[in-house]
This record gives sequence, C-alpha cells and structure tokens, in this order.
Amino acid sequence: MPRERTFLTALLVGMLVLAGCAETPSETDDASSRAEDLERELDQARSRASELEAEVTRLEEQLVAAPDAEDDEEETDDGDAPDEPTTDTPDGLRDVAEPRTAAGLIDQLRVHVREAQPDTGLPAEWEPEVTTWGPYEVPEPAIGTYETPGAVVAALARASDAQLLGRDQWETTIRVLMDEDDPDLAYGAVLSWGYLDDAVRGRDVRITLTRNDDGQWQPG
Repeated sequence: MPRERTFLTALLVGMLVLAGCAETPSETDDASSRAEDLERELDQARSRASELEAEVTRLEEQLVAAPDAEDDEEETDDGDAPDEPTTDTPDGLRDVAEPRTAAGLIDQLRVHVREAQPDTGLPAEWEPEVTTWGPYEVPEPAIGTYETPGAVVAALARASDAQLLGRDQWETTIRVLMDEDDPDLAYGAVLSWGYLDDAVRGRDVRITLTRNDDGQWQPG
C-alpha cells in the first residue's frame, strides 16, 4: 500500500505539471495575432519615419535656396537695384514739417489733409489759403511767470480758447520747442482748429518764452 500510494501520487503530480505547461489552441492563436499586429504597426511607423525624413530634407533645401531667391527679387529686369521707396506721406499728406523743429512748431497737419483732397469743384478764388502773420496780444489772464515753458503755453491756451471749445471751436493743440543754443529761451504755439465760421478754419499763435533770473518762465 505505501508503494502504490507513492506511485499514484507521483503520477498525479506529473500530470498536473504537464497540464500547467501546455497552452490551449486559443491562447496560441491570440499570441500569433498580436505578433502580426505589432509587425504591421512597426511597418507603418517605419513608413511614416521615411516620409518625415523626406519632408525635412525638402525644407532644408528650401532654406538653403531662400537667400538666393530674395536676391533675385531685389534685382530688376535690367539688373539694376530696385527703385527707392516713395517719400510721400500716406493719406495724401505733402510737405509736412518734422516735429521738434521751428517749422514743425506751427505746422498745422489739418491744413495738409484738407488741401490734399480731390477737386471740390469750388471756384479758384475759394481755394483755402493761409494768411500772413500779425501781432497778437497776450490775454491778461496768461500774463505772469510759470515754472515751465509748457505751463506758459497751457495758460495762454486756457485764456484764449477754453471758453470756445465745445461751442465755436473743435480743438486746441499746444506745442513747445526749446532753443538749442540758449537754455533760457523757448518757443510756444497754440493751434486752434474747427471754427464754426464759413470763412475761417482756425488760428495759430506762436510766442517766445523767456526764463528770468528767478528761474521762472514768462510769455515774451
């Protein structure tokens, strides 16, 4: 009995080991199908990598050729350099003075825009023009001394135009230009525009500003 039991026990263990090591047909088929899917995905990845490499090569060739293309565009048909860009100011402006200059101090941009418009059909004698300069008396409220040239011009604009704004006048522009050679000398301008007047568009006032011994500025 002991020998038979030992033999039967060993036989049973061996059968169990063989059953555990053996794979069912369905498991084998699944593994084979998975391997085929992986091989197919690998082939697709290799194909995509080849396409990307070709695209990189094409872009590099374009970058190398780009400077040559720009040089060709800059040359005209006869091999000469392209024409210089026009200096005309957009929107029809012409001969506008540079800012921070004596000419620019009293240059009214609105005049350039108006005169650059197409023919209005008005008689020649009605064409707009600028009158000559004349004397101007500083309003009493603006007479005095101020800490800065800008304060002088602001006081002048306030005394001469503040009551007209919103009623008989559209806008007021003030400017200040410091003298390049004399630190105690400056120039101011008050440009008034948009009068409710059929004959007058606006008025420009220019004034000399001086600094006294106390360091205060006053209208000249």
